[in-house]
Amino acid sequence: MDISLLINIMLYGVIAVMIVNIVITSKSQKKRKGLIELVNTIKDQDLFFEKADEIMEANQDDAEILNKARVLTLWGIAYHKKYERFEEALNAIELDKLIAVKKGAASIDMNEDSFFYMYLGIPNFLYTDQKMDLYQKMEDKMQSVDEELKGQLVREIAKETDKYYKNEDDRGLAFYEKVLDGNYGEYTYSKTMIGLYKSIVNANAARIYLDRGDTEKYQNTVEMLRDFDQSGVGHRWLASLDLKVEEEQPEDEVEPSSDENNETFQITEDSAKQADVVDAEVVKEEDKEQDPEEKKEDHE
Repeated sequence: MDISLLINIMLYGVIAVMIVNIVITSKSQKKRKGLIELVNTIKDQDLFFEKADEIMEANQDDAEILNKARVLTLWGIAYHKKYERFEEALNAIELDKLIAVKKGAASIDMNEDSFFYMYLGIPNFLYTDQKMDLYQKMEDKMQSVDEELKGQLVREIAKETDKYYKNEDDRGLAFYEKVLDGNYGEYTYSKTMIGLYKSIVNANAARIYLDRGDTEKYQNTVEMLRDFDQSGVGHRWLASLDLKVEEEQPEDEVEPSSDENNETFQITEDSAKQADVVDAEVVKEEDKEQDPEEKKEDHE
């Protein structure tokens, strides 16, 4: 065979593969946008569950999107307190379909938003509503991937938050302070999520400081609490801890509008590779100290 013909055939093959990959990526992005739209309908109970069912029905052959939708459905059930449906929805979730293997290690970089719901968002609803029997079932579910996900920051925060809920040990305070001091470089996490994680541990620490009467340390948490209170997940999280933060403003200024109804955060083209939808507008990530993640790549 003529060498030039062989090269042309190889080039056409490469082009064909590229076209297929572009089509697949385009379809995947469209599906993920559908999940974002689903989150944005959360306040309309009937519409939310209708859309969730449609997405699950349409993605029976896409295990990742199917299970992301199942997680969101479970979140919606907890949000709307439809707890009679909780166990069935929980049992339907296949966590392994949301975990990839990269360089021989478990990776959740494309689905960290789903694990936020499973590890933190939904358990917080259960704690607030004192559904501790269902809370235990959530713990049992997550135990099935516990070893695989060691070192994921979202898992570690969940472990420490569990101490808070159960009033065990120091209620997680030492860990919260470690994260707030910027000492979390040993863990794996998405850069799009770190602001949210810091706001959660800051809120838990603030509640503990108040309970201990440590006014000075509590005051150091207030600015971040105010920012957190402006998002849907933040407002609810603070309420679950019985934390009320007054907005500080000059008397002659008009009170700023709250964004606590916002249930999604803006996703840039780059961050979309790491996370899709979360029950919040992620708190600003511009930290004063250098982010440890700048020193090592996300999800190597």
